[in-house]
Amino acid sequence: MEKQTLSQQFLAAWYAGTPLLAVITPDPGATLRTLRAAVEKDKPPLLRWNVMEGIVGVNEPGVEAATVILGGADPVAKSGNPAEALALAANLPEKSILFFFSAHRFVGRDAAGNEAVCQAAWNLRDKYKSSDRMLVLLAPELVLPPDLSSDVIVLEEELPSDDELAKVVVGVCKGAKLPEPKDGVLSKAVDALRGLGSLFTAEQVTAMSLRKSGLDQEALWARKRQSIEATAGLVIYKGAETYADIGGQAQITSYLRNIMRPDAPQTIKLLVHMDEIEKMMGGTGTATGVGDSTGVAQDALGVTLREMEDNEYDGILLVSPPGCGKSLFAKAVANEFGRMALAFDYGAMKGKYVGQSEQAVRQGWRIVRSVAGRGGAMVIGTCNRLGSLPPELRRRFTSGIWYVDIPVREERDAIWPIQLRRYGLPLDLERPDDAGWTGADIRNCCRKAWQLGCSLHEAAGFLVPVSRSDPESIDALRLLARGKFLDASRPG
Repeated sequence: MEKQTLSQQFLAAWYAGTPLLAVITPDPGATLRTLRAAVEKDKPPLLRWNVMEGIVGVNEPGVEAATVILGGADPVAKSGNPAEALALAANLPEKSILFFFSAHRFVGRDAAGNEAVCQAAWNLRDKYKSSDRMLVLLAPELVLPPDLSSDVIVLEEELPSDDELAKVVVGVCKGAKLPEPKDGVLSKAVDALRGLGSLFTAEQVTAMSLRKSGLDQEALWARKRQSIEATAGLVIYKGAETYADIGGQAQITSYLRNIMRPDAPQTIKLLVHMDEIEKMMGGTGTATGVGDSTGVAQDALGVTLREMEDNEYDGILLVSPPGCGKSLFAKAVANEFGRMALAFDYGAMKGKYVGQSEQAVRQGWRIVRSVAGRGGAMVIGTCNRLGSLPPELRRRFTSGIWYVDIPVREERDAIWPIQLRRYGLPLDLERPDDAGWTGADIRNCCRKAWQLGCSLHEAAGFLVPVSRSDPESIDALRLLARGKFLDASRPG
């Protein structure tokens, strides 16, 4: 079944007599215009409220309604306070729709001292239900408090589609009297704009990237990175690693090569890297029985489970002792196959006010959906331990849990030349005894030799491999993996 547009969902709620509605939108001004057009034929009184203007009419019936309830008083003086504005809104005529801007600041869980506003909004529920009126809360993200969450229907406006972005690019070029971009240029521009917050943002970014010769694709991507990275916890990875920098892990690299092949039935557009995912989810309490008392970790887990399931996102979970190349592999996949890589960090999404963390997590996943679409993302999680990782999250990694062991002899022989070249050292240097070394140990040895200007044997004297410093943890992890996980290096 084709997904309904925001206008269709809004009309369904309007005709059903829904009294309290919330719309999650990156551009409330554009959303108001869209929803106004959807109901204009019914000519209901439409009004809006914001803290700088108070209650004002949006259409002619709305202007008349505002004049009546304000009694000719200045809108800001009489209705600038949100609680007082909602109390006044109880007197609006039948079939009125009041659009309430920046709702997250007044009725969201992160809003301090919001008891009166929440109560005023709840008081409208029965009054509006019996008179076909509606209060529409507009916000970029909104986590409702318990006293409203059961009474407010929440709709979400998706980020701009590819067709909408293409129209923006063509329109901006025409406005600047430049030739319309050809198909190849246009598709690249849409790729660069995908994931931005709104059509307004896309229009501004496109206009700022125009040159006399046409669109500057590098400028588009630079501004896209700036826009996405303005979201707490999201960073676009910009490294240069490829499979050639790994040295080993032949089985999992072969598996990903098949998944990413050009004729694959499902195109992966985005790689979402969650490094040390067990620490991000450690406060959920589902695996340990000890949870995060704020509920933030539990909420992040719930959102992650829902997003991966509902959008059919694939996932690979890499488990190994520290230094075995899990993170390097996750970074290398993006460059190997020319995909965008997004580092997703729940820890950096945590805010100091209640509700901020939940909103940041939801905004992060909205960007993932916009960039990747349905089925177009692969989540690559890495962890050193599985004890705190909830079993329901493990099941979301549908491409399996892979164990990355300490590299064997032939893998270490492949890693040494990579690291020697990296630090400009001769390839024929005599190597120390590297039994039990990880890829990180080999890298550190080469770096020490480069820094100190010494031999590899001398540099090895400053290293304590993890296989020697913590052998018990490695043995325990191998025992856990045996017969249960896939092997990153060999079939089976």
